[in-house]
Amino acid sequence: MQRNSCGTLRKRALIVALLISQPGLAPAQEKPSYLPNPKLTPGATVKISKDSLCRGSETVDGSLSISLKRKVFEVYGIRTERSVPHNIDHLIPVSLGGSSAIENLWPQPLSGEWSYNQKNKLERRLRKLVCSGELDLETAQREISTDWVGAFKKYMGKPQR
Repeated sequence: MQRNSCGTLRKRALIVALLISQPGLAPAQEKPSYLPNPKLTPGATVKISKDSLCRGSETVDGSLSISLKRKVFEVYGIRTERSVPHNIDHLIPVSLGGSSAIENLWPQPLSGEWSYNQKNKLERRLRKLVCSGELDLETAQREISTDWVGAFKKYMGKPQR
């Protein structure tokens, strides 16, 4: 009987170890991420020209309802009372033609090396580049939506601590 108990314990330990080692299977709040899950947040834009965006002749409302913010936390499996503080952020910012559709929203950590402060700096830099004609709008949208940290390093250098 002891052999079975010991064998059962070993099997359970192995199963737990395998589950923990598989990416994406751990609860979201255990490992905060500075990059959104691309399956949940691929990014979404509104139809707007570079000229309209840079002139400010068309403004897009970036405000989000509490119910939409709750839905984003729910989709990501984050229980706000048990996680690091997050802000629901637009992956492609409104300032670059990003929409407020749920496909463009994600819970971004408020602290850490790659927090919202760093992303906001990148957003301002990309908008300046787009509006000055040094970077086209579609490229800016694509780069920030596929890997905003990589885009930060490319356009801003290493973050200051």
